[in-house]
Amino acid sequence: MLTVPIAITLLVGYVVRESDTSLKAAVVDETEVAGDFRPGAELVQALEQSGSLAAEEMPLAEARKSLDNGDVEGVAVLRGSVAVTGPPQKMKLELTLDGTNPQDSGAITTSVNRGLTQVVVKELGQALGLADVSPEDLVEVDVSFVHGGEEFDFVDYEAPALIAFFAFFFVFLLTAVSFLRERAGGTLERLMAAPINRTEVVLGYMLGFGLFALLQSLAILLAAVFILRIHYEGNLLLVFLLAGITTVGSVNLGIFLSTFARNELQVIQFVPIVLVPQGLLSGVIWSVDSLPGWLQVISRCLPLTYAIDALRNTMIKGQGLADSGVLLNALALVGFAAFFILLASRTVRQQVE
Repeated sequence: MLTVPIAITLLVGYVVRESDTSLKAAVVDETEVAGDFRPGAELVQALEQSGSLAAEEMPLAEARKSLDNGDVEGVAVLRGSVAVTGPPQKMKLELTLDGTNPQDSGAITTSVNRGLTQVVVKELGQALGLADVSPEDLVEVDVSFVHGGEEFDFVDYEAPALIAFFAFFFVFLLTAVSFLRERAGGTLERLMAAPINRTEVVLGYMLGFGLFALLQSLAILLAAVFILRIHYEGNLLLVFLLAGITTVGSVNLGIFLSTFARNELQVIQFVPIVLVPQGLLSGVIWSVDSLPGWLQVISRCLPLTYAIDALRNTMIKGQGLADSGVLLNALALVGFAAFFILLASRTVRQQVE
């Protein structure tokens, strides 16, 4: 009653204060400039001065590789010729955004547009001796997305995380409370008198609870797709498979922890201990990469981290089971499920408490 609320409050405060939410962008300057004016360097300086975006000038190949690896969230490529003397000529800025998180994409686009205003109006406009010049007069901006698109919003980004979290959350409560009642009503004691071992009992309960867990996961997925009308890229059958593996782990975690509870109130007390940290550290609110190093280590020990990562790679990036971003996370979920089955089979009590 005292330690858990304090621990959760401190965890939230520490995550909010210490998380690195800064965005990174690469600037590529392929312009031909007469004179000392360097648009790429000027744009990097303008972005850095804004304080909301960390920018670095680099070659095109390196910038694209950084975008693919997730080291930067956007790449701005400046092309064209700029004559300091003579009639003004338009440059072209090709802004390529990762697009996974629409809020990040919007923030980068806003910062780049502001930086262009400073570079073009204050620097290039003055160098060309032009008055009342706007960025549109000198720079043509073309925005493209690696994932998602302009129609992609925050709900689309959060949908995979919410599907995984709510499936895990409700299945855990359903299993823990139901298994506690089985034990309190004497059903489990009668089962243990039969010629079956503990593992078989756990697997039997897992199949029974797992059916309802899968139906619950299916209902959440259908509501997100057909009622919220989220945008997605991947195969919905693969999404359902990943959600199903997640719920199998949740079922066995519920069975395992319910063996330590004497009543339903004690089961509910497991929620802030087990589920709240996963909601904070698994990528539902903050990305795992933005967390402090020691919290990232804890995050990698939580099954929901792998479930959310797999679902986002499937639904947002359109990856399949053959891609490492989905396959490795799916294998991790299977490993967690097997581990929880082992724990549950080892801790099932034969007597009614």
